[in-house]
Amino acid sequence: MTSIKKFLCGTAVVGMVAGTGAAIGAPIGYVGPSALDWLLAAEHVLLIGTDGTNLDKILQYAYGDDSGFKTAMDQGITGAATEVNHTTISGPSWSTILTGVWDDKHGVFNNVFNPQPYDQWPTVFNLLEAHDPNINTSVIADWDYINDIGAAGAFPADNNLFIPFQDSWADTDAEVTAQTIAQILATKDNPLDISSFLFSYQVQVDEAGHSFGGGSEEYAQAVMNVGANIQQILAAVAEARAETGDEWSIIITTDHGHQQSLGFGHGFQSPNETTQFVIFDQGGDSATDGSQNLNYSIADITPTILALLGAPMRSDFDGSPMYLDPSIVDSTVAPDDLKQALLSAIAMYGYPNIGNDITLAIRTVVGTIPYFLNGVVNDIDKFLQTIVDQDIFLISGLAEFAQQINDFVGGLVVDTTQLMAKGVALLTGSGVIAPTDPPLSGSAEFSELPGLLAADHNIFAPDGLFGGFDLSWLDGSELVA
Repeated sequence: MTSIKKFLCGTAVVGMVAGTGAAIGAPIGYVGPSALDWLLAAEHVLLIGTDGTNLDKILQYAYGDDSGFKTAMDQGITGAATEVNHTTISGPSWSTILTGVWDDKHGVFNNVFNPQPYDQWPTVFNLLEAHDPNINTSVIADWDYINDIGAAGAFPADNNLFIPFQDSWADTDAEVTAQTIAQILATKDNPLDISSFLFSYQVQVDEAGHSFGGGSEEYAQAVMNVGANIQQILAAVAEARAETGDEWSIIITTDHGHQQSLGFGHGFQSPNETTQFVIFDQGGDSATDGSQNLNYSIADITPTILALLGAPMRSDFDGSPMYLDPSIVDSTVAPDDLKQALLSAIAMYGYPNIGNDITLAIRTVVGTIPYFLNGVVNDIDKFLQTIVDQDIFLISGLAEFAQQINDFVGGLVVDTTQLMAKGVALLTGSGVIAPTDPPLSGSAEFSELPGLLAADHNIFAPDGLFGGFDLSWLDGSELVA
């Protein structure tokens, strides 16, 4: 079923790509969805991210009927994608997913967070909020870098929930899943038909890869765990959709793959590291269920989300809406055996040319130095904090003084090495392309959510908290005009 909202938004946005194969600015005469709210059903977009997850391991270990990966593939279109010739590190890759541009534009090169790139290259949260602050935007994650991206820019996400580490990364992801389900089910009570975008991020697969290797039993188990978590999330979506009639479009992706052996994990250009996937299930469209599209890219995700929610495109995106760009749509095929077709696609991917391979390896090695130093400084700070918290006479005071020295000296060392690494990144092609669109203007408007959000609109979920979101925005009582 195609809802009125989807038809209107699709009609408006198709003019952006018709005949060009690229998304450009909103066409003349475009009528934004805010002018038509009185006759539109709510539209929801759910982005599920699983860090460091090899598609071939999904197909090997999590392709059963009890896995959300297979359910999503059966209900949507799957692309075996690649980021060859780009840095296979989480910070740069998630930045591409959430901005629609590659690292040669946004300039993120490692996992030391810096908010500045998102002022020039706004995130999907920024673009949605700037377009229509009544769209409720949320991020639920157990890696604080993702929450930092959600909080960056002039128009940050409305709800930003960080899930701290619990007994294991599997338990932590389970809490992300529980919070995600609570957010989804709360949309069943949505009398004003408020649309929403939710990004739910899980980290356990990448953690297993770093601790045991991408070819380990632990990595395989983590992939199966995430598949089970996604199955629960999809069941919640089905329940909410059945009760409300709202459309839900779902995108599932990863930032990079993993080396099979225990070691560096990722950051280089082997096919195991560069191979990604994008699963896209457009709400209301079942005609292409179980299909494959080898033209999907992680850079297409932000443009697709914007199009689904009726927001205009930037002219300097690297990606395009996956369901509107003819060059992407025409690449959809229906294989007799989706699993085998995806495995064959993965087998096609190789290394870049030797020059790019060496250049990107240098960027990764140099960019990793400040990241590891930053980790050492933070670990020392946490250790000293445990002594400070014990309030031991004289000792705790000395520990607090040592913290200040560690923060100053360590911070200086990290900042210096980060600046040097940024120089190397620039020399190797990161952040060398400037935006052509102007910065977003105006200031953020938030739905006031007392009991949920602190002044900076970020919160931490304590262990065991279920349904921690205050979803009063759904009844319109706190709606921003």
